[in-house]
Amino acid sequence: MANRRKHIKKKIHFIKPKKSIFKRAVFWYAILLFIIILAVFYFLLFLPEIQIKNIEISGNEKVDKSSIEAVSENSINKKIINFYNFSIISKSIFLANLQNINNNILNKFPQIDSIEIKKEFPKTLILKVKERIPVAVFCQSGAIEKCFFIDKKGVIFEELPAVPQGMFVVQQTLNVKNVFVGENVIDKNVMEAILKIEKTLKNNFQINILSALISAPLKLDITTAENWRIYFDLNSNIALQAVKMDLLLKNEIFPDARKKLQYIDLRFDRAYYK
Repeated sequence: MANRRKHIKKKIHFIKPKKSIFKRAVFWYAILLFIIILAVFYFLLFLPEIQIKNIEISGNEKVDKSSIEAVSENSINKKIINFYNFSIISKSIFLANLQNINNNILNKFPQIDSIEIKKEFPKTLILKVKERIPVAVFCQSGAIEKCFFIDKKGVIFEELPAVPQGMFVVQQTLNVKNVFVGENVIDKNVMEAILKIEKTLKNNFQINILSALISAPLKLDITTAENWRIYFDLNSNIALQAVKMDLLLKNEIFPDARKKLQYIDLRFDRAYYK
């Protein structure tokens, strides 16, 4: 028994005492790393010198500047902590998501076509606004006719009480449904074709157009201010049909003859008129 106690004492004698965690280098490295992370976190999120304070807006005419600024402000406020009625918000320029700001403004204001946004460190956002330019008026037929400005891309963006003088009307009998501002109601390529035809008639022959009607099966009817019509096939080459129209009006249908003209039909291999 005595020998056993002696053996145990020898073992206890050779066991090294545990080193305190506070004396270990790895503990202090971890603490230092944690402090550095906190400092970087604070710098990126809360340092006053990098909080966005200035929003510079240019290019807007119809859309109110303060309204654009309000949407931008709301988009840059980032809730870091949100618990019941307690929240911590950062306006750090590093957290500002330019694509998110862009989308929020475009969704809120259909009158705006595009925005160029850039950061100017340390605390400024610069917004260059490009508003939509009305090229015609789109009118939706129905129990109550609604009319809107439409741009060259076929997007409607402002409801109108009446058709402004000097602008032509675009209508369609395809996919008749309720439309909303900001909606692309006319295919971009069709809208470009209509504008090209309108420009050709006005510049080459001093003929204004009153309306453009898109109907099935993809037919385009142009009504001129001289009260005669032009029929186009939207399934065929519109550019080629426009060239045929131009040649016909230059070489065959002179201004005096247009007084009795009823229509020009360009939907076939040959152009017909009456």
